[in-house]
Amino acid sequence: MPVPYLGNVTKGWSRKTSIKVETQSVIDHEVVTSEKDKEYQANFQPVPAAKVDRKPESQRTWKWWSVIVRDKTVLFKTDDIFIDAYSQRFKVQSASDWRKSGFTKYEVIEDFT
Repeated sequence: MPVPYLGNVTKGWSRKTSIKVETQSVIDHEVVTSEKDKEYQANFQPVPAAKVDRKPESQRTWKWWSVIVRDKTVLFKTDDIFIDAYSQRFKVQSASDWRKSGFTKYEVIEDFT
């Protein structure tokens, strides 16, 4: 059974957002960091308290966000870091691939390092 396409629904939830994606790679045994500017349609929502309460105790004080992105490609993978238009850094904790439904959902934390 095919999954329902929700891309048109998420259009009303999201707004155009500019970000910088920070990627790290190892070149000649050194970690090299690079930034790339991207624009995408996204919706940021705080993760509900009931879901945060199920996280390990050491992670419950973190600021958790659910980010729904309208895009045909997966933008981030676990441990990627991106910076929003307000210079706030976020670290991706998990990615859920719902591209057949018209979006990808990420669980991120505000990066405190």
